[in-house]
Amino acid sequence: MTLSTIDENVPNEVLLQFIERERCARKQAEELLEQKSRELYLSNLELQQSTIALEKTAQRSKAVFDTAAEGIIIFEGDGSIECLNTAAKSIFGLHADGEVANICQLLPEAAFCKLDDQSCFVSNLKELTGANNEISGRRVDGSSVHLEFVVSTFSHGGISSHSGIVRDLTRRKALEAQLATAQKLESVGQLAAGIAHELNTPIQFVGDNTRFLQESFMAIEEILKHVDKILEEGQGNDAVRRVAQSVQEAYETFDLSFVREEIPLAIEQTLQGADNVARIVRAMKVFSHPGTKEYQEVDLNSSLDSTLTVCRNEWKYCAEVETHFCSNLPRIMCLPGELNQAFLNLIVNGAHAIQAKKKDTLGKITITTRREVDHIAIDIADNGTGIPLAIQNRIFDPFFTTKGVGKGTGQGLSISYSIVVEMHKGALTFDTVEGVGTTFHILLPMDPRDAKPGALKGQT
Repeated sequence: MTLSTIDENVPNEVLLQFIERERCARKQAEELLEQKSRELYLSNLELQQSTIALEKTAQRSKAVFDTAAEGIIIFEGDGSIECLNTAAKSIFGLHADGEVANICQLLPEAAFCKLDDQSCFVSNLKELTGANNEISGRRVDGSSVHLEFVVSTFSHGGISSHSGIVRDLTRRKALEAQLATAQKLESVGQLAAGIAHELNTPIQFVGDNTRFLQESFMAIEEILKHVDKILEEGQGNDAVRRVAQSVQEAYETFDLSFVREEIPLAIEQTLQGADNVARIVRAMKVFSHPGTKEYQEVDLNSSLDSTLTVCRNEWKYCAEVETHFCSNLPRIMCLPGELNQAFLNLIVNGAHAIQAKKKDTLGKITITTRREVDHIAIDIADNGTGIPLAIQNRIFDPFFTTKGVGKGTGQGLSISYSIVVEMHKGALTFDTVEGVGTTFHILLPMDPRDAKPGALKGQT
């Protein structure tokens, strides 16, 4: 019954009862609606809070992912990349998402895997990295990078994916190779045979000439004995003639003219030999001076001259050395042992480039020093093979070498770059023409302690 169907004859009591029931029903409905609304509000609030918490968790996870010190790459079983964090992009020289689509582009050693087998790529990658988890990677600019790459598998939404933790080992390898003691021992070991040879030659003619002087003196002694007879036998003509005749015979027997001519030459050679030995020893003492972390004032002309003497056996059979040292070159503050090591590596590198050219005539290594405003410039040039264009951007990479196995560690130029640029805040660049030669340009500040890193970069 509704209000519209109520008969006019219905008693008021019944009407009042109806209205009361309707009022109670409405109140109950309103209370139920309010309760349900409250429950819905609380559910929405809880859902909203859960959403905010999930968003915070996702943001935190993304922040951890993006700011992780190690590179992280998420990829599928066929190698297709899902995402990379900032550290991974930095390691491989990437600037934007989607710049590479497949991990094979970053790890070319793994690229030969059959990608139709989802498990093949990962198993092949794990086999390549081995127990030490190391593999060679490739940056987008084509340069190589030594990596530690650890692969793990995870599932989400019933789908299996893979994560690769990437660590750039270049810095660590370079630091390990540049330990001061190891550098000194390696350099001395490589040069020991050459220095022994250099010392043997002057010592040999010192001994030969000394023996010649001994024999020549015996001849002179015999002649002096005859002269003594003149004093003993007096001034008689007959006696004088007899002694003169015996002296003449002695002159002829012992070839006194030759002896008198050769003795000064022998003495001169002996002195030269002794000077050479002393010069080599002095150069070796300067070169092998114990390494120090304290900067010292050094004459670079003297350092280069000592280095040339120490490594002479590396270049004397294949090249002539020409030096153009600035006569008024100021002394600079530097780490002398480390700088000598850099000079040695560049000079020996030039000698090897000349040897690789296999010419019948001697090549040339030219070393020039000069002052330019607030820094010192050193040029070390050779007319060897030059550096091919394809590897010019890699020659300062640690362990990169074009020499055969056992003939080069790939550390020489890398160490030189580290010494000049990182330790002395200088610059090391080069000009090269393939088949013509190479010139390395070294720029050194007067005092690295006052110089700003990279201030000399790009200058020649």
